[in-house]
Amino acid sequence: MSLPRTRRRAAALIATAAALVVTACTAESKDDAGQAASGAPMPRIAPGVTDTTIKIGIAYPDYEAIKAYVKIDPLPTEDIYNALIKKINDSGGINGRKIVPVYGKLNMISPASAQETCVKLTEDEDVFAVLGAFNTDQPLCYVQTHETALIGGPLPKKTYALAQAPWFSELQGGDELDKGVGLLAANGQLAGKRVAVMSNVADQAQMKDHVIPALQALGITPVETGVLDAPAQDAAAVAQQMGVFIQKFQSSNVDTVLSVGYVSGVLLPALEKSKFRPRLMLTEPLAAATFLRSPGQHDLAMFNGAAAVGFDIPWNDPGTQECVATVSAAIPTIKDKLVDPDSVPADKPAPDDSPRTACRNLALFKAIAEKAGRDLNYETFQNAGFTLGTFDLPTYTAPATYTRDTPNGAVPQQFFVFDPALRTFVLPKS
Repeated sequence: MSLPRTRRRAAALIATAAALVVTACTAESKDDAGQAASGAPMPRIAPGVTDTTIKIGIAYPDYEAIKAYVKIDPLPTEDIYNALIKKINDSGGINGRKIVPVYGKLNMISPASAQETCVKLTEDEDVFAVLGAFNTDQPLCYVQTHETALIGGPLPKKTYALAQAPWFSELQGGDELDKGVGLLAANGQLAGKRVAVMSNVADQAQMKDHVIPALQALGITPVETGVLDAPAQDAAAVAQQMGVFIQKFQSSNVDTVLSVGYVSGVLLPALEKSKFRPRLMLTEPLAAATFLRSPGQHDLAMFNGAAAVGFDIPWNDPGTQECVATVSAAIPTIKDKLVDPDSVPADKPAPDDSPRTACRNLALFKAIAEKAGRDLNYETFQNAGFTLGTFDLPTYTAPATYTRDTPNGAVPQQFFVFDPALRTFVLPKS
């Protein structure tokens, strides 16, 4: 049994920091927008590919830029990627070609800086594909504006329709929440309840486009909704707005609050200070885990009957441990930091998630590029991804499925319940 997670604690902190500003490149409409989503052939171009090499870009978080907002112990991301890439290259590379990486730090809270990194990797370096961890609309700078293949980032259908280059990921960008709500309902969590739904401004599209319609399809109309739009850095404004939401929910006799995304990180402290104790349903329990591990005594009664939907990504996953072993052997100075982030005391900074991010991204890129064959170009790369089928992504317990309709892998969610003894969400006992 383990905590459900789309990303782990360090990534949740990054998402919180990124919510401070609107990030990434601005989407630009084009006459042929939607070509990639329709499965139309990509051009037979192969930037960054020679007879012996494939140049790829690696975009990774600039932790120095967000150190004022988050407590993360950064790991040497470039060294980690280099170690994993060396293992691939030493084993023959990809169809005889060696991977040549170039790197760019990605400032998660500065649109201008994120744009500079995007331009550097796509135009200055002219890579075949960019791999990385991205927020919100950042992927569009790569796959739409600069028409460069991408591995990673939230990939909902609505955004994917704008892509002008091959794009594959393991993140569904909220599209999974339709089924997530169905999981909650199938496990008896919603029938007959007076439900309030809330999100923060960064996740409100997920709430409005997926969660509320899924509830309505089940015959459940939320009695209240709320979107937290107070600036994350203004604690007083956040507390005031949360207080208003709680009063509204109480006045409407809400007995169940469905928290969408990372808003639970501020919802839980606000609830703890009040007498309001609704039943909690979470679509992203990472923030709840961080709250429960923070210093001080917490009222576990808030979690009576709580449930969540998410993805099981245990640290002891064989794929994760294989990557950790490779990195440990190559960089022995960080071996002691390559531990389960949830084992780190709450008052200590969590190690960032770069080993698992690198492991997933490289595994997916390698699998697609190998399937594309020796004639590697955007057309063959996209077609290979569309026909990859079932694929065991490192770190996930459930397999991904890559088809023309599921370039985001469609990893199935699982249903979790709160275990007060373990102070976390676990898979129900069968």
